[in-house]
Amino acid sequence: MDRAWVGRRLWAVVVGVGLAAGAGRADDPPAAKADAGDDGLKAELLKLNRATGPEDQFKALRGLVKDKAKAKKAVALGLKLQQAAGGKDKPFNFTGAYVLGRAAHYLRDYKAAEFFLTDCLDAATRTENGPKLVQAYRALFDLRSDQKRFADVVDLAEKFVDLRGPEEVDRFKPFALERMIQAKARLGKTDEALKAAEGLVQLDDGGWYFLRLKGFVLREAGKHPEAVEAYLESLDKLDAAKALEPEVREDQKDLTRYILSGLYVDAGEVDKAARQLQALIKKDADNPTYKNDLGFIWADHDKNLDESEKLIREALELDKKAKEKAKAAGNLDEVDESAAYLDSLGWVLFKKKKYDDALPYLKKAAADVDDGNHLEIWDHLGDCLLAMDKKDEAVEAWQKGLTMEDLGRRDIERRKKVEAKVKAAGAEPKKPAAPQTGTEPKKKDGE
Repeated sequence: MDRAWVGRRLWAVVVGVGLAAGAGRADDPPAAKADAGDDGLKAELLKLNRATGPEDQFKALRGLVKDKAKAKKAVALGLKLQQAAGGKDKPFNFTGAYVLGRAAHYLRDYKAAEFFLTDCLDAATRTENGPKLVQAYRALFDLRSDQKRFADVVDLAEKFVDLRGPEEVDRFKPFALERMIQAKARLGKTDEALKAAEGLVQLDDGGWYFLRLKGFVLREAGKHPEAVEAYLESLDKLDAAKALEPEVREDQKDLTRYILSGLYVDAGEVDKAARQLQALIKKDADNPTYKNDLGFIWADHDKNLDESEKLIREALELDKKAKEKAKAAGNLDEVDESAAYLDSLGWVLFKKKKYDDALPYLKKAAADVDDGNHLEIWDHLGDCLLAMDKKDEAVEAWQKGLTMEDLGRRDIERRKKVEAKVKAAGAEPKKPAAPQTGTEPKKKDGE
């Protein structure tokens, strides 16, 4: 439920790597030398420079990342070419570097992503191109937030707010402030973040958008009742926001309800969370996320287990159909099952004490190289193995999960519980690996 680790493949690109407006078109500049065997791939990469506008950029990005192995090679080659060019005659213009930077971010090659996107920012700053400045800053906000470099997000936002330039920059400043407020909230600077969020609410005359931001800050601070109140007020404001297109208004209401469902779970109000998801399912019965989440939270709290299993199986089938459609359209190379949904199905079967049935689903979820690297999945697998009297394998699963990084507040609490399980089994809990930042460590004086 409300899992930050879901969908790092193409689906993450579709949702989270949304492309901002403002990329221009330019002829291909001269390319740096590459190995002879790379010539074909280099020619493909140089075509990225010709993507005109957000739609073409999105198509280029989608085409680049759908074959993950090839995408990794492409990013590595692109990085080699761009670095070799030095300060002039770079092979990739703003658009090419932007697509490669977003692809690198998706592939979690943070060092390459930082290089390309910083390159974009430098180019947009030199030309004082408003749309491109916004595009580059957006991408860097996304990258550094995903890396949990929240202090860097604050610095970047402050830099953007201080810019003087085209009208596109001025229009984006409230949203840069939003990124800064979110980062401060995640750094634990609740008072600063809340004061700034309330200031934006007042400037917007109590508008729905920044009320959600206020709710975000309160949720990060663990003030669940106050956060719920802010989101509910945002819903009311959305109903009154007649200037919005009806479709946009309904989409934003659905998003707010979905956030509320997760917030209610955080607050321990499972029935209220379920009502929000049931309302969403009633509006969109073909949305696998809503069905999976409702089934999962019921199962996690030992409620309506038969209905939970039914919902999760429907989610898996809906997800499969959506991916088959994407594959038929040429937007996806393979159809696989969502690790999150497999984990949910394994978990509800575990709750029904059908351990032999649950284990294959939990193992398959954990084996997913993209989305299986999450503490919650490995915790579930460990619990199932322990219930099957496989203590050593259970400890191994928990230890594996403990090496994963925390992706949200719930992971922090779960980590404590998993560490307690490992200690109870007579072992010393492992620590998570240091996250990849994509930046070089600062040298001490004299180094």
